[in-house]
Amino acid sequence: MSRSWVVAWVTPKALPPVPLSHEDACFLMVKHVKRGWELPGGWIESGEDAEMAALREVFEETGLLGTAKSVAKGLAEGGGHVVWVEIDEDPTPVAWTSADPAIEEVGWCLEPPEPLAWSLGELVQFAAHDWPV
Repeated sequence: MSRSWVVAWVTPKALPPVPLSHEDACFLMVKHVKRGWELPGGWIESGEDAEMAALREVFEETGLLGTAKSVAKGLAEGGGHVVWVEIDEDPTPVAWTSADPAIEEVGWCLEPPEPLAWSLGELVQFAAHDWPV
């Protein structure tokens, strides 16, 4: 049986997920030391479901606690899970460091930063997805 992976589409509770072209777009990204800017995520561990894995990965990579709101299987290329996670803290323009040595920086984004590890098309797709509110 192959392992499954998860990524978290993280938004602040104050602003629901909206398309990246929307003026209220705000989402969380992490800067991986080798790959560049990407969404928090990783492998789903034994005994976890997608929501649990996404929340764990968000905490490990950003230090933030959130609430898993919805899961979209097959939204990302390669068959992983994308989990919408809402953070109950206001976003800040100041980036911070991560306790995870593979993550250089964490930050709230209004638009995708460079260098981008994910394709812009995938980020647009995640942001524009019809997440149940």
